[in-house]
Amino acid sequence: MANETNLAQRVIELEIKITHMQHAYDQLNEVVTEQAMRQDRLQAVLKAMKEKMEDLKAAKEPAQDPLDEKPPHY
Repeated sequence: MANETNLAQRVIELEIKITHMQHAYDQLNEVVTEQAMRQDRLQAVLKAMKEKMEDLKAAKEPAQDPLDEKPPHY
């Protein structure tokens, strides 16, 4: 009888631990999913900014190399 009670108590404790682990897993999964979506949005913004910079560089007159320019005091 004592062994059955002990075994039942151990099973209950394991079920409680599994429930807590499942809850922690669900929370972590939510965070990972949110971070992945945030990263996708940031990558899209970065790509748009890069394209904008390339467009601005292309529209601008060809710049001279700054090393070839004379300092302002000459």
